[in-house]
Amino acid sequence: MTPRRTLVLGTRALLVGGLTLAGAATAAPAQAAHPFDPAKQTSISLRVYTEKVSPIGTAGGVRVSGDGFGSAVAPVPGHKNQVYGLTDRGPNVDGPNDSKIEPFPDFTPAIGRFTLKDGKARLTKTIKLRAKDGTPYNGQVDPQASTGETITDLDGKVLPPSRYGYDSEGLVALKDGTFWVSDEYGPFITHFSKKGRAIARLSPFDGTLPRELALRTPNRGMEGLTITPDGKTLVGIMQSALTQADAGKPKSVAVTRIVTVDLKTKKTHEYAYVLDNPKELGTAVSEIGALSATRFVVDERDGEFGPGAVKKLYEVDLAPATDVGPRTTAGAYDATTGVRLGGKSLEAVAGTGDVAATTTALTAAGVTPVSKKLYLDLGALTAATAPGGTFFDHDKIEGVAVLDGGRKIIVSNDSDFGISDSTGDAAPFGLVAKKRPDGTVDTGEFLVIERH
Repeated sequence: MTPRRTLVLGTRALLVGGLTLAGAATAAPAQAAHPFDPAKQTSISLRVYTEKVSPIGTAGGVRVSGDGFGSAVAPVPGHKNQVYGLTDRGPNVDGPNDSKIEPFPDFTPAIGRFTLKDGKARLTKTIKLRAKDGTPYNGQVDPQASTGETITDLDGKVLPPSRYGYDSEGLVALKDGTFWVSDEYGPFITHFSKKGRAIARLSPFDGTLPRELALRTPNRGMEGLTITPDGKTLVGIMQSALTQADAGKPKSVAVTRIVTVDLKTKKTHEYAYVLDNPKELGTAVSEIGALSATRFVVDERDGEFGPGAVKKLYEVDLAPATDVGPRTTAGAYDATTGVRLGGKSLEAVAGTGDVAATTTALTAAGVTPVSKKLYLDLGALTAATAPGGTFFDHDKIEGVAVLDGGRKIIVSNDSDFGISDSTGDAAPFGLVAKKRPDGTVDTGEFLVIERH
């Protein structure tokens, strides 16, 4: 295989705040031991598997690929070298006047089952997501949870809101063959049968999820979802801050929320997660994976290709954190905006500063956020592996599965189905292929990282 497909780093390879290879300067050790602690001088292997999926078709003068199953990744229970991938709402690009263009309005969000072998991720099964009545979901706006977007097709025809609209982003695969999927519209968390039919839904609109989550910033809903190793608790994470009237621009506010759901009692808890200076770095959360009942790996990234892009995995612990959900004792709880701290929302208290400033502000207000430390600098790893962005350099690192107590990590990217933009100020619109810095069209891939 070529270096782009497989790489094994020897016993002198160190992973820290950056990546240190043999002969390079050594960085400071991590705060505590974990499988990727730099003090553990064992080998690390990296293998890339490219999605092999038939194209959706040609539209707007561009080939629209089918390899868009990277919004989430989850291992197939009981099957080695097999994973599930997840699409989002489907191919879409920005149009004029803040509109969205969907070139294939009948696209149905789906779960794909893949076998990883010889550098290829071969799609063996597609499970399309459907409502309880069997109606296929689509990528149109849900009227109960509008994003405020106007969505059209390539001919400029407006696609109306649909109660079957769903923007899937987080995935959990259970041993019984069923799935839990989170989305960005509600945000909702939906339980699906093994055939993709909805069984039940958790929602902020009926109180089965904290009601303040309905204040999610458009297209920044529940981006990540996992389950604790004992199978008892779903854990979701919002991509960025909620939109609060008393806070700054939500994409700049340096706090987001982790939500836990006890699958037996349906009780929820909510915790503050401090983002790494989103105002300056443009960072947001894309995924969460479970290490234990309280410890998790969180994917925090910008939306840029390398070199120099921010793609980092953090280890977080909920154990010391303050519950800021409906059962909070940190302040008064408002059913619309959530916890109020001295009359302010959590987001207003957090502000738009760096990690230290945000943590200090929350602590002073009586809220201890989840603990957080660097687990793996993925951007530094891929950059050091192949300078110039030829090894798994993607702008949207969106799926992270944690296996074997964290010794094995599977990462996926959202390729946007190989399209990035539209052309023309009026319909019919054209499309633009999504290119990586090396000029190739972005593709969906799975990166497997193992410490031996």
